[in-house]
Amino acid sequence: MNYFKLNPNVASKKWEGYVNLGELIYKGEEVDDVELSNSRKPCTMRPLHYDILAAGKTAPVNTIGADFFVFDESLEGLDNLAAENVQYLPITHESQKVRYRLLHAYHHVDCVDWALSKYEAWPEEHVVKEWQNPRGRFFFEPVLIAEKLPETAEVFRLEGWGGAFNIIIGEAYKEKLLALDFDHSFLEFHLITLV
Repeated sequence: MNYFKLNPNVASKKWEGYVNLGELIYKGEEVDDVELSNSRKPCTMRPLHYDILAAGKTAPVNTIGADFFVFDESLEGLDNLAAENVQYLPITHESQKVRYRLLHAYHHVDCVDWALSKYEAWPEEHVVKEWQNPRGRFFFEPVLIAEKLPETAEVFRLEGWGGAFNIIIGEAYKEKLLALDFDHSFLEFHLITLV
């Protein structure tokens, strides 16, 4: 089976004129998106809301920070994305009609081949701060150990991998996304090398 790193297509001019979503909010307080993305269990915070950084048209898929994808709740077939260890949490805005579903993948798999993966480690003299990834400061291209991948995992995050959008999807899940009726050029699917 092939696996892909799911990314927003940030180089695309498609995003111009679309809403830029801000932070997640729970009970009037900002949610730590890094803490939530590192969580190994379902999210129990309800209801969740989102801020808006820049107003615009509704995109069928969007991002919150560098950790989460959200999908316009009005997309037909969105329920077909249901998967083990994944929640699609409803999020709303106090003055917007648009509701999104936040993809919360809480299964983390320890399967990175660090010797073959491309990332920039910290300089030897660097003292890693509590909020920094201990492995490195920039993460480019993971290489995964095939035998460590769970056979049934459709969506997961990589244990220890830093950087933006640490979401890995299997081929079948990619096909589920492509079956939804929206402009898929908002997304990128980076094929991952397996060893």
